[in-house]
Amino acid sequence: MKMEDIKTPEDILEFMKTNIKYGWLDINNTEHIGNMKNFRRLYRTSSIKETLEHGIGTCIEQVYLMSSLLSKLKIPNKMFCTRIYEGKDFNNLEAEEHMHCFVLYYMDGKVFQIEHPNWERIGIYEFENEDEAIKKINDYYVKISEGKARPVTEFFEVEANLSFKEFNNYINSLDEKGKII
Repeated sequence: MKMEDIKTPEDILEFMKTNIKYGWLDINNTEHIGNMKNFRRLYRTSSIKETLEHGIGTCIEQVYLMSSLLSKLKIPNKMFCTRIYEGKDFNNLEAEEHMHCFVLYYMDGKVFQIEHPNWERIGIYEFENEDEAIKKINDYYVKISEGKARPVTEFFEVEANLSFKEFNNYINSLDEKGKII
């Protein structure tokens, strides 16, 4: 599927399945697919252009791409991040990452999630409202985090070339402004 063929949210999911794998670019522009080794040390956020050129992205890049595609279709949408909270002084570069970004879109009086980066849940999910969507999605990640609390924060952009820590600090800054869900 090509980008110009996208006319519906279902097309966006098909485009993602066809063109984007879970992976990341590092500070040396090296691709990492199916491997999170040294992620906290080497990761940097990619632009939408880089995501498309390399055909890879973490949940961060994939959600930003899907949000952009939904916006091109004039479908209202929002991006969210759920994570185990890490303050700006968190510096354990060996720790696992406990963050997931997701996108919700709004159509026909309902709320939908397009999930592509989590390979165990690829699909489009329907919810009655935004609160239900956020709760159900977050509950899933709380469960796989062994019950650890996870704030959910709406975010608005993904600046290219941010480290994982810098992206986390951006999300934290939105919390500090009272945007925590």
